Amino acid sequence: MGRPRTPRLSRKTIGREALAMFEQEATLSMPRLAERLGVRQSSFYKHVTGRDDIIELARGSLADRVQVPASDTGNLDELIRQIFEALRSAYSLAPALLPLLLTQPVSHPDALSLYDKFAGALTRAGVPEHLVIPTLETLDSAAIGASLDAITMESAWNIPEAQRTDFPYLSAAQQAVSTSQTDRFAFLADVLSAGLKAAITDNT
Repeated sequence: MGRPRTPRLSRKTIGREALAMFEQEATLSMPRLAERLGVRQSSFYKHVTGRDDIIELARGSLADRVQVPASDTGNLDELIRQIFEALRSAYSLAPALLPLLLTQPVSHPDALSLYDKFAGALTRAGVPEHLVIPTLETLDSAAIGASLDAITMESAWNIPEAQRTDFPYLSAAQQAVSTSQTDRFAFLADVLSAGLKAAITDNT
């Protein structure tokens, strides 16, 4: 039989399947990834340099799922909310991947292209160039934290009823939020936006 017209494996295929594995199995196993792709594990190394490279390919596939804000309105508040929510929504698809993304710099071309679009939108909305990277880092970190937080626990504080008087302010605050709930992700986006605008004012 002749050689297939298209390679059975490609870097994009490996990245997509690695991301799917993080979504469905919450882990990355080389033997299991090879099994999912229907190839020998040794076949990977014709296309990738190792585990870190596969993680970066998964990042690129995840970046493809981020919804870039459709329009540039110049409204910084709205832009911050849109970028934060776009990142958070994508990150929530594969929370097991997120800690691994934090251990290596962004280098996948699709991911770099995504952040370049965000950087351009922030610049056009009036963010000084020297604050664009800190803004992106802050939004990225907040979106990762929010995505991980969403899959953990309902409340970060567990105060036994008998000990509530020992922690009066925290207990009162916990009771208040239970009766007057706030969308914590929208609240976080608003805080990020307010902080960024204050930083811009201080640096102009």
